[in-house]
Amino acid sequence: MEHTPLKKHKRPGKVKPQPPVLYGLIALLLRPYLRLRYGFHRPKSLPIRGERGPVTVLGNHASNIDFLFAIAALYPKRLNFLVSAYFFNQKPLCYLLRFMHCVRKEQFTADVAAIRDMRALVSAGGSILLYPEGEVNGTGRTGAFPESTARLCKLLKAPVYAVRTKGSYLTRPKWGPSRRRGRVETDVTLVATAEELLTLSNEALYTRIQAGMFQDEYAWQAQTRVPFHAKNPAEGLHLMLYRCPKCGREFAMRTEGNAIFCTACGNRGLMDGYGFLSPAGPEDIIPASPLAWVDFEREALRDEMRAPDYRMAAPCSLQYHTDAHALNHVDVGEGIVTLDRSGISYEGTAEGAPISLHFPLVDLYKLPFAAGRRFELPPAARVTAIRTHEPGAIWKFVLALPLMKATVRAAADG
Repeated sequence: MEHTPLKKHKRPGKVKPQPPVLYGLIALLLRPYLRLRYGFHRPKSLPIRGERGPVTVLGNHASNIDFLFAIAALYPKRLNFLVSAYFFNQKPLCYLLRFMHCVRKEQFTADVAAIRDMRALVSAGGSILLYPEGEVNGTGRTGAFPESTARLCKLLKAPVYAVRTKGSYLTRPKWGPSRRRGRVETDVTLVATAEELLTLSNEALYTRIQAGMFQDEYAWQAQTRVPFHAKNPAEGLHLMLYRCPKCGREFAMRTEGNAIFCTACGNRGLMDGYGFLSPAGPEDIIPASPLAWVDFEREALRDEMRAPDYRMAAPCSLQYHTDAHALNHVDVGEGIVTLDRSGISYEGTAEGAPISLHFPLVDLYKLPFAAGRRFELPPAARVTAIRTHEPGAIWKFVLALPLMKATVRAAADG
């Protein structure tokens, strides 16, 4: 079956600063909702609220509702949001994003039009909120973000602040299907004044941004010990914790209730109400947190990639975004996806015809993903994604990409 390609929506016209009355109403309504639903408490005093002119705000991105906490915390400072172009491809949502004066940007590419829109917005007195990681991170620890973020801040010429959200990952982990009520906090720090932007090097500014944004949810939770209530807290965890730490078998992990277990060797762990893990019995080997488990998987992959001919391959379905009224992708073919030192390749079919796709490693920064469902590929003529038939392999590809890039760089440096 052939699917009609979707036309990408036109870029919104001139982005204006947020209207004070409507934005203020939204901010005031959010406060009781976030307090009751997520245990969010608004900081009492923040210097950014007194800034009269435009500001650039950068945040860590641990859940898809981080922007709601930022709105409630930073008001009366009104913020426009930088949003992935992907969300502008869904008709009802794109109208809302335009109504809310959001700035559209292609993920992980140098989007000149988005930079132009942000500069025009700041020149008009508006403030911009962006999440440099480019997507919700799946581990609870702030991930890498482009060094060009520092150059962007200098181009905007507005004071730079960092908003750090704590607890939002534990509230809505990317791997989990359900929300948990616990506690969410925010703090805001001044990264650089407009005057400092004139003298700071890009490297020094980037380091300040990193320090202001960095959040490790499990280090924070080890100190605060806030319970996050969920009926089945471990459900979905196996979509990212794909490798058994006892027998090394991949894709044999499963979850049920508060348990994660290996179907190959019986290794079993339990998740407590704080999000930490522990062995179910004396013979079990379980890392102390999902983040520690991901670090274990990362090291195993790094060891495997030392072989010059290392390659990952998995049976998969090729997906296109074909429904203008939904964000979901549709399977349009089947084949094999491969990651090696040259990049990511797909060999198979699309809409009944043979097709070969190759995405050079140099053009790949991150793979935006939905745990267990798909990872997306760089902007192309059609919105394209890969759904591996083994759900856990999606995270393995996502985890492997930056390691492969680092391996290639190290080999080139000798």
